[in-house]
Amino acid sequence: MAPKRILGALSIVFLLVGMMGLMRVYPAVALQPPEIQIALVDENGRPLTEISENVEVQVQIDALVPTQEVYRTIFYGSLKKPDSLKFWDAGNTVKIPLSNEKLQSVLDEWKKDYPAGIGSSLMISVWVLDYENGKLYRGFAVVNYNTSEVSRGLKKTVKVDIHRLPSSPLKSNAKGGDVTTLESNRQFYYWKTDNSLSWSPSSYVEVPILIVDNKYSASGVVTSSVSIKTEYYTRFGLTVAYGYKISETETPTLDIYGNDLYTIENKFYFYKDLLLGPNEKGYIYIYAKPYHIHQKEYYCTASLDNCVPTGEERIQEGVNDIQTSDNEILGGSRSGLPDSSIMDWIYSGTDMKYATTLGVGDSKHLALLISDASGSCSANFGIGIPIGALAVALSSGTVPPWAAGLSAGIYYTSSDSYEIYGGITNHGEWNGIGQDISEYIYLATSTYTYHVGGCDTQVPVGIYIESR
Repeated sequence: MAPKRILGALSIVFLLVGMMGLMRVYPAVALQPPEIQIALVDENGRPLTEISENVEVQVQIDALVPTQEVYRTIFYGSLKKPDSLKFWDAGNTVKIPLSNEKLQSVLDEWKKDYPAGIGSSLMISVWVLDYENGKLYRGFAVVNYNTSEVSRGLKKTVKVDIHRLPSSPLKSNAKGGDVTTLESNRQFYYWKTDNSLSWSPSSYVEVPILIVDNKYSASGVVTSSVSIKTEYYTRFGLTVAYGYKISETETPTLDIYGNDLYTIENKFYFYKDLLLGPNEKGYIYIYAKPYHIHQKEYYCTASLDNCVPTGEERIQEGVNDIQTSDNEILGGSRSGLPDSSIMDWIYSGTDMKYATTLGVGDSKHLALLISDASGSCSANFGIGIPIGALAVALSSGTVPPWAAGLSAGIYYTSSDSYEIYGGITNHGEWNGIGQDISEYIYLATSTYTYHVGGCDTQVPVGIYIESR
């Protein structure tokens, strides 16, 4: 009986020790400070650290800020699957404590203008170094977050399509290493903004979002409007374009992505309209900070001071701040067209496409006009902001002419895009002005082809409409 008593006593001791251990562990977990956790997987949901037996994932995270700086790098790092003793850990998660000074500096910038918080974004750039197969894969993704709610922490699994961009052979001197920050004696890649090719205003500028030219004296009276409602979250889209040695050619070949990426999001309100007789022109604008960022990829050894360009380059166009009063976007309407320097570049970067014919009394939503002119995918792109044309016109020669056809969208989170944005109406003769005559509606679309969702299409630029 004694051995049984001893075994029973030992069991109780082990149980008490285990409970005490758990009591020590669980409070520690509960008291763990909040952090951003981003688990990176490929387009099929597989951890990026497991695409082969020997792979390293290099990560750069740039946080959007509402200043002329536009992006602030908050993380350089390298991920690698741990050894077999940690078989449960894929090693594919980036962790950034909320106490991180760089992250806090970003949040402080947003808090100045948006104390209640606003939807902002992180640009995630990855390089997957597959040492087993000698290949380098590139990818990117955008992680969106609320600048106020992130204080509780953020945990997301992010899909990165590493086969969307072309792969390339690994450099001969590249070799695998331990998990580390990218500041040690090793090789790594990173994106750097070339300020000599970029543009971002220091303060809010007038950004035209709807331009209407009611051409010819034999026309009816036309009204048109832009409507943004607080019932939905409004997103300001991000356009990303990749290419090889873009800066060295006058007509670069660009691989352009839009619609499913956005920079900022909030429940905004805005409404303005135009009333135009024959031969009259007008436009609606908002005050915002658009940007055109030209970045070059570098291959570095040991430090950021020992880098060479790889030839890979990319463009980012978007909006990093909106001037508001409470939730109302500030802006207005004017007669005539925007400054000729801006209009010249809008003309240069677009083609006019027939959208529809409006009989007397007929109306059409802007989203349907966009769909009629260049397909339903373009309607999902939303109201095109002519950022490229603005950048070329206002950058004093910094941004080259080929950028004029680049655009970023404004769109709702609503599943029914046809109820939004505003529209155009042909009133025919009205109060003795104009004639009862049909209006042929044309829409300016980019000369570039964009990947929008699952489609390739030409997107609207500034929603420039000609009523003929």
